[in-house]
Amino acid sequence: MSKKIQKYKQIFKNELKKNLRAFELHKKLAFFSMMVVPITSFGAGMTIYIDNTSEILGEPIFATDTVVNLDENIVVNFSDPIKDTEKYEKAISVYPYTDMQFFWGNNGGRLTIVPQSIWDPSTKYSLIFPYNIYDNNDQLSTIFSFETIAYPEIVETNVDDQKYISKGKEIIIRFNQAVDSFDIHAVARPAIVTKQVYDSKKRELRITFEEESHSEMGFHTLTIFAKHIRQNDSHFFPLKAVSFNAILPQSDLWPKKHQERAEIARKSTTPQIIEGKYIDVNLEDQITTLFENGKFVVNFISSTGAVDTPTPTGQFQIYNKHPYALSNMFQVYLPFWMAFTPDGKYGFHDLVVWPEGHEKMPSGGKESDVNIGRAVSPGCVRHDAENSQFLYEWAEIGTPVIIY
Repeated sequence: MSKKIQKYKQIFKNELKKNLRAFELHKKLAFFSMMVVPITSFGAGMTIYIDNTSEILGEPIFATDTVVNLDENIVVNFSDPIKDTEKYEKAISVYPYTDMQFFWGNNGGRLTIVPQSIWDPSTKYSLIFPYNIYDNNDQLSTIFSFETIAYPEIVETNVDDQKYISKGKEIIIRFNQAVDSFDIHAVARPAIVTKQVYDSKKRELRITFEEESHSEMGFHTLTIFAKHIRQNDSHFFPLKAVSFNAILPQSDLWPKKHQERAEIARKSTTPQIIEGKYIDVNLEDQITTLFENGKFVVNFISSTGAVDTPTPTGQFQIYNKHPYALSNMFQVYLPFWMAFTPDGKYGFHDLVVWPEGHEKMPSGGKESDVNIGRAVSPGCVRHDAENSQFLYEWAEIGTPVIIY
């Protein structure tokens, strides 16, 4: 330890011994100890103690870091009352800058610092107090650093990038803390009409599409913003952005005419593969759409798996083709068959044909197209004869298939 530091320590000890009460006070508060105390005029605040009587000079002294609330006051108690309070408060600085108000008490022995509005969330501040405002050569600064409470964090959503969300289905955003003191708002781009409800018990924001949002289907980015309730709208801070595809409502809400339904789907379906051919199957809306190099080719109404025999979802491809396949499982013929799973269990085909003597249809015959547009199949994706033939001739072995 240097002789200079030893000298300063001895000076400090001698100064404390002059007054036993001052000595006991310094033992309790230490050099820059902090405690939370009620302030009658301004509410609770973070209190720090500054010893501005010490003769020790040198590097600036840093008070212990702490976390304060956004509307919390900083209360400073001085060991020696400040005589020229107006001059002293002008010498106080804060980084990053924010407007502050100063209120003095105890004849200059206590200073309450109140943010003009609130401290910004998730921000580290440094308050710099001058040691001696009368002698610039011997100025010693006290720097009190503190952090404000953080913005809420989004810990979970039910939306992954490229996920499909239909009208009436909720987008759920979960937070790590209660957000009652924050304004939370979700903004979709391109714009889409939504209803937003916050569940304080579950700490969830629930977002649903409104009826008039039908014309705004397709790919969207949803950004969640937050600001403290005492901040103006210019302080909205982006917490997270998620992407999704807004798709058309369930088939029972669609127009009954297939042509009208196909036209609506054409405007709303976004290609997920932009190179080469691929087959897009929307199970909820019972629509199959063909794309080539990212451009729409044609779409048509489907009949996919029933609730208890669902069509598998995911990304597949055409594995094999046969113009008139025989199903070993059901003992029926499947015109324009194209398997899209490796095991050949699921595929595209025309309406089934029963051979004569079949237990379900002894006289034989072809299935009616009354079920096109309804999810009633054993798991395959069925179309009428004309569209099945077009799909069979258009698609090649290896053509990607995306089913959702």
